[in-house]
Amino acid sequence: MKLKQKILAGVAAMGLGAVGAYAAGWYPNVPLVGGPAYCYNTVNGTCQASVPAGAPALTGSETTAVDTGLPSGQFPQTELVPTSVLGLPFGVNRLVGGDFDVNLAQRLSTTKGIASLAGITATAATMSADGWWLYGKGTSSNTVTIASGSTEVLPALGSTHALRLARTSAATGALECIGQTLDQLQSAPLIGSNAVFSFYELNGAGMSATGGAFTAEISYSSAAAAVGTQATLGYAGSQGSKYAIGTNATTFGTSGPTNQTAAVPILVSGTSGAIGANGFVTIPGSTTWSRYAIAVPIPAMIPGTTTAVTDVSVQVCFTPTVATSITTDWIELQGLQLEAKPSAVTPTLPSGVITPTAFERRPASIEATIDLSYWYYNFESQTLVAPVASCENTATTVANCYVQFPVVMRIAPAVMYTAGFQAFAQVGETSLSACSALATASTLTTVPSASGVLVGCTASVGAAGTANQLLSLGTSSAVGIISASALP
Repeated sequence: MKLKQKILAGVAAMGLGAVGAYAAGWYPNVPLVGGPAYCYNTVNGTCQASVPAGAPALTGSETTAVDTGLPSGQFPQTELVPTSVLGLPFGVNRLVGGDFDVNLAQRLSTTKGIASLAGITATAATMSADGWWLYGKGTSSNTVTIASGSTEVLPALGSTHALRLARTSAATGALECIGQTLDQLQSAPLIGSNAVFSFYELNGAGMSATGGAFTAEISYSSAAAAVGTQATLGYAGSQGSKYAIGTNATTFGTSGPTNQTAAVPILVSGTSGAIGANGFVTIPGSTTWSRYAIAVPIPAMIPGTTTAVTDVSVQVCFTPTVATSITTDWIELQGLQLEAKPSAVTPTLPSGVITPTAFERRPASIEATIDLSYWYYNFESQTLVAPVASCENTATTVANCYVQFPVVMRIAPAVMYTAGFQAFAQVGETSLSACSALATASTLTTVPSASGVLVGCTASVGAAGTANQLLSLGTSSAVGIISASALP
């Protein structure tokens, strides 16, 4: 298909942030997905004609024309293709990182990441694999890994990795949940539609031996747009933490976001279970990979009010029960998908459309772009000396360094630090000085931005006004972390 590369390049930023103000090429003067209104005809500095803002994000039902290239003029030479099959960002699946073959898992990829981010308390949710917050009722009661091996082979997807949610050595009986909170842009197609949440699940042998049931839930709120905050390194965004705590509070919603509401679930054909009063569906799991799905209608307004629904969140939970061993007391998840389906009631579809489509597998490059637009994690390398950023010394004790994010983040993030890294100690650059502190520099009024952050390294450096480099320490004592959160 001749157009695919051109299409992928042109829309890779859709749903990830601001896009260019002007359309071009074959489709001038039309709305841009995720873009604002713009003027396309100006006379003497006055706009004469404008184009309205585009839809918030792709739904997967859009079509684009492509040439098939079939030989000898075979029909068809040109046809329409839905964006959902091209692997475009958020074509069908509204979730980030639901495919653990390609999830970046930035927090889980290093010893430091596992050690610093695995433990949590009951007062906040911690991020685990990219896109997924982790919450447990018991302090440091759970952990997440991206497991691989014979158990994780899932022939239905041709995948070899899965997210494993497991207990640590803590006591049994503490609820453990993995979930994801969507930002308002990615929630928009779900509002006023059926939200269909599907996933593959596998029980550990110990989990199944003691009943094997797990729960799934979808909820929504009317909270204001969340900024990318993380009170402590590795915490979920403000909305994510509120959803995690609110959904699992003793009194539902006590600490949740504004008007957090459990959606009324529908069991999709092929999924058995019991629907609880708090919106949780209890599903009997299995030691064989199976696909499960629930559907919920997401209203435009919070029930009983005139307040608009703004965002959506999902989660899957289980309660460890094995008393003598933790090695088999876990669940694994793969192929998690949340999609918008028509909710209109018809004689043949009394609940609207609730059947999930096949899991949408995005290319690794596109998934990485999406993951990095929400969270960036730079752990100081323990194996090699490598440049991290270009700097300029503003004093003999401070090097200001511009850390550029790999992709433009969806909003200006909150940045957190663990001291580490190093800079050159003098103009000759023959020795290095470790940064005793790292902090966002205060010399600009708009830092950090969605593109990068100016970081101050406190160290013994060269004369003010001279160039420098921020470097990884390259030894086993490397401890530095720079993390940027644009999570909802």
